[in-house]
Amino acid sequence: MVESPVLPSLDQMSCFVCVGRRFYWTEPYTWGDHLMVLDTCTMRFSTVDLLTGYHQELRDLYNESSDPRRPNSVVAGREGTLEMFSLVRQDGYFALYHTSLQNNSQEWELEKVISLPGQYRDYSISTVGAAEGFLFFQGAPKGIRVENVDCYSMSVRTYEITKVCTRMEQFLNRKRALPCFSFPPLLLEPTI
Repeated sequence: MVESPVLPSLDQMSCFVCVGRRFYWTEPYTWGDHLMVLDTCTMRFSTVDLLTGYHQELRDLYNESSDPRRPNSVVAGREGTLEMFSLVRQDGYFALYHTSLQNNSQEWELEKVISLPGQYRDYSISTVGAAEGFLFFQGAPKGIRVENVDCYSMSVRTYEITKVCTRMEQFLNRKRALPCFSFPPLLLEPTI
């Protein structure tokens, strides 16, 4: 992790997730060069290089698909690791690529590829976030502006996918509220 020499542009990095005591921002609809990190203990920004190891191949796969969606979501990893799930579409089918960055390494390594069921071939799918050991994503039929959006969770440990609900919304509306889970203790409301 490198301390950020410039102030982050959070307009460009609007998708975030809280893992442990850190917030990680990714670019909302593309592969960026880095993750922006805010450590809530020190209140300092830093960056993590995204385009190392297996992520170079993933970026090329993502660029082939031309589907506007949120491609990445950071999750809490095993001790000493940062883990990410990346949504990639190839030949109309979607897969989640699970990668990790070990503490002693600067290279992202592929852990597993999870193919989504073929029923989502003509869907737009986007990751929503991750919390408490689950990755959340949503899907809707292509080409409809307001639609029933199916929401799913996937266990990061077992890779089991469960449909959570269906709701009506504009699918790729950047101004909609996104769920946020697992605030660090510093940002939680006081409890008895």
